[in-house]
Amino acid sequence: MVAQPSIYSSPLQQAIDRHPLTMTPDTPLVDVLKLMSKLQNACALPNVSTPENEQVDRSRLSNQEKATSVLVVENKPVQLIPRHNAQLSLLGIFTTSDLIKLIATGKVNNLESLSKNVQLGEVMTSELVTLKESDDQDLFTALSLFRKHKVTHLPVLDSKEQIVGILTPEKIRQVLQPSNILRLRRVNEVRNDTVTVTISGTASLLQVSQLMSQKKVNSVIITQKRKLKIQKTEIETPIGIIGNDDIVQAYFLDIDLAKTPVQKVMKTELNCLRPTDSLWDAHKKMLQEEVQLLIVCSKQGELLGTVNQTSLLQVLDPTVMFGLVRKLRADVNQLQAEKFELLRSRNAELEKEVQARTAEIQEQLERAHLLAKIAMRIHQSLNLDEIINAAVIEVQQFLKADRVLLFQVESAKVTKIVAESVDRNCDSWMGDRAASEYLISNLKVNQNRIHAVADIDRADLSTEQIRSLKQKQVKAFLIVPISQDGQLWGIMCTQEYSGIREWQQSEINLLQQLATQLAIAIQQAQLYQQVQTLNTDLERQVQERTAELEQKVKELQKLNILKDDFLSTVSHELRTPLSNMKMAIHMLKVFPVSEKGQQYLNILDTECKREIELIDDLLDLQRLEAGTESIPLDTIDLTNWLPTIMEPFKSRVKERQQTLKIKYPKQLPKIRSNHNSLGRILAELLNNACKYTEDGGEVKFSIECNQKKNSKKSPSEMSYPIKFLISNPSEISESELPKIFTKFYRVPNADPWKQGGTGLGLALVKKLVEQLNGNIFVTSSNGWTTFTVELPV
Repeated sequence: MVAQPSIYSSPLQQAIDRHPLTMTPDTPLVDVLKLMSKLQNACALPNVSTPENEQVDRSRLSNQEKATSVLVVENKPVQLIPRHNAQLSLLGIFTTSDLIKLIATGKVNNLESLSKNVQLGEVMTSELVTLKESDDQDLFTALSLFRKHKVTHLPVLDSKEQIVGILTPEKIRQVLQPSNILRLRRVNEVRNDTVTVTISGTASLLQVSQLMSQKKVNSVIITQKRKLKIQKTEIETPIGIIGNDDIVQAYFLDIDLAKTPVQKVMKTELNCLRPTDSLWDAHKKMLQEEVQLLIVCSKQGELLGTVNQTSLLQVLDPTVMFGLVRKLRADVNQLQAEKFELLRSRNAELEKEVQARTAEIQEQLERAHLLAKIAMRIHQSLNLDEIINAAVIEVQQFLKADRVLLFQVESAKVTKIVAESVDRNCDSWMGDRAASEYLISNLKVNQNRIHAVADIDRADLSTEQIRSLKQKQVKAFLIVPISQDGQLWGIMCTQEYSGIREWQQSEINLLQQLATQLAIAIQQAQLYQQVQTLNTDLERQVQERTAELEQKVKELQKLNILKDDFLSTVSHELRTPLSNMKMAIHMLKVFPVSEKGQQYLNILDTECKREIELIDDLLDLQRLEAGTESIPLDTIDLTNWLPTIMEPFKSRVKERQQTLKIKYPKQLPKIRSNHNSLGRILAELLNNACKYTEDGGEVKFSIECNQKKNSKKSPSEMSYPIKFLISNPSEISESELPKIFTKFYRVPNADPWKQGGTGLGLALVKKLVEQLNGNIFVTSSNGWTTFTVELPV
């Protein structure tokens, strides 16, 4: 039973192959090669069977790799050394590299023709490089020996110079897998581009073995030329790879190496690396594909070099890692210094940017404050002089200019200065018409052009213009037009006398915005002045019209007085003959006359009464409209007074077979009113109701008192309205209702019975109701018309 290494064993102990193939120096070479061939087949070619007469301990080969070497010892013929080795002294070593040399030199052609006289001791390598197993030895010592002596097998001996096992780079790589270090390193750092050996695909295996022996390499890359279409250049691209193990196996299979081209046995499935791939990726590919060498190619497929196990293990060399750590530390220090310098410079730049940005924001705030201040002035005042004077003062203080002027353009060649703000060391331009005209004519100011001159000596000006400006104390100037409705209204000119001045874009923008505000303010002020002028004209016209109306009113009043006098005179004059006529009619009635004469006398009496009533109505209406007489009020007991008013109408309705319906409470309140006026109002309304109701019709009279019940006040202390309602079955159109209280107005087609009338009755009723502090309303619908008289109690 083969003992397994302890789980606590060191990486070096785990990497040692403790079952190496050993033979004595007098063993025929042919036997050695046959045994190596069987072991190769057993390990790498599982389909190849071993003859029954040649026994091989497969249990000891279970953990063993391909037989690539044989240790030559003093005693013991052939054996696989167990874990507890016998006392064996090492004399030399025979590897597949030695076999490749023999094949290349033609000393061995094939196993069948190989003479048994050639012994192992004759072809072995006796100059050995070994490693002593001890506590102070580790894998890095072995790696150093591999790199220093360029060997692929390293026998391990104990303190008594006895064989312990053998080390190979492949075994060390399998045991030692420092992923973090390999991930940090790139293929481009360790690739072998100087020792890479290439050959064409038509070369024979013998030529390949000779090349391996000559170049002292374990692998050869087969390439071919390929032309790039874009760059139009040729590159060498890999198409296969062959190693010493491939040649050894071909030899063991008794293949004619001289006649077999390399294309038949080379490996064509190439999984190439990129220079930027990590060594960890290369390590995983080696394990996955069970190879000891990988090809490095560019993106176009050009062969750049190779990476083998020794390249990977070289990274783990303490001296290399120490150099790497030192380089990384230097790089870190340099990066740290660069970072600090970058941070310092960036911080300085940021401070400058912050300061510049702060100054810019501060300037913007000041400009905004100035614009807001001027805008507030504009809104607070509509006086044009106040606005433009405030604007030039604020601009002169904000820009710290020597002189700020505001010109108004009156015509194409005429301007005048309307506002100015100057430093105490500068002369004033106010009233200097020559200076105003000079700006317009010589500098060609227009509504769309901003004229900024930092130094008149360097400006595109004539000698005469420069001389004139210097006489006017101008060294630099900035002109901004003020336009209104597409026309040039004026210009704002900011000047420097003390020296040159580079006008900033922010200053130009400020004056442009201010010019826009001023244009608005000027338009508002002009509109305000126009409105004021219009108001003045309207006030004058109103006063004139009012005076005319007052004169007309006076004339109408005079005419009204004349009308009243005329009516009084005419009425008086009409009364006198009417009185005589009435007396004569009375006398005729006293004395007997014929029946025909009596009929004429009745007609005269009726017409005389109508004429008298007309004249009385006219006089009463004239008196009420004049309002010259006050009406006396007395207490009227409606309960006792109403029957005296209603009784005459009861007999009248009987004459026309009409019905008079009377409805009111038994107890009516006493009211303060004039019994003559109230009686005339009710009589006139009842008379009209009976007059305009057909025979057999119905007339309604009712009274409504809205006296509140359970009131604690006495009737004399309460104030509430009393309503008198007179209704008859005759409807008046809605369009005629507003006109019925007009003097001499009669509703058309409302008197089919030809009762007649003057049109003064309702007008007189309305005036009487108003004189009693009451109201009268009329409604007409559904064939009925109702008059409502409302009087206070």
